[in-house]
Amino acid sequence: MQVRPNILQQTLETAITFLYPAQCRVCEKQIGLESVPYMCDACWDDIPLIEPPWCEMCGIPNAKGKCDACATTPPPYGKLRTIAFYESALQQAIHLFKFEKRTSLAKPLAQLTMDYIPDDCDITDYDFILPIPIHKKRLRERGFNQATLLANGIAKNVGIQVVTDALVRHRNTSPQSSLDREARQTNIVGAFELQKKEIVRNKRILVLDDVFTTGATVREAVKVLWDVDPIEVDVLTLARALNP
Repeated sequence: MQVRPNILQQTLETAITFLYPAQCRVCEKQIGLESVPYMCDACWDDIPLIEPPWCEMCGIPNAKGKCDACATTPPPYGKLRTIAFYESALQQAIHLFKFEKRTSLAKPLAQLTMDYIPDDCDITDYDFILPIPIHKKRLRERGFNQATLLANGIAKNVGIQVVTDALVRHRNTSPQSSLDREARQTNIVGAFELQKKEIVRNKRILVLDDVFTTGATVREAVKVLWDVDPIEVDVLTLARALNP
């Protein structure tokens, strides 16, 4: 079950921002009703986008063809693409959205994704978007799955289906953000389960997540999807950590 974002909360956030101008969460400049909540336009426009060349498989920047890691041990997905680096205004926006429940940021984050999605990742080529699921306990606590809200915002622009009931997170793992690289790899093993196999079989799937750090989460999710023979599985993330 997906929990709808609180519309009243979004309206209240907008009203408060208009009546009581706040500081930009990046540069601390006084702002009013900016185009993006909690951020001044200058900081938002300065988000560090990821530009080619990048690895044709994992999308790591400054690599041509396949990076050494992918050439040695190819990832389970066909390709992974990311919009921008996880720093400055984007890092603050994702933190506000995800952990402080500022769901009014879902729309500008989805729009950012649409505006700068790489040419070799055409969303209309896929049968559906599959957001990385969170465990039902965390869903109750947070009230929403940030990846699902992003997926819904993107899908609304391109007319593609979002599937949220095929892949589930049946084990409530520790938050990946609280663990080091080695612990992330073991923490996520066996966390996902495929409930509706017929939805995935013979389909082209775009897996969506908010932040790519070590890649452990998306790799584990994609491995489960391949158990029922999809045609293609690629990954799109909004942000990528500089030094995972």
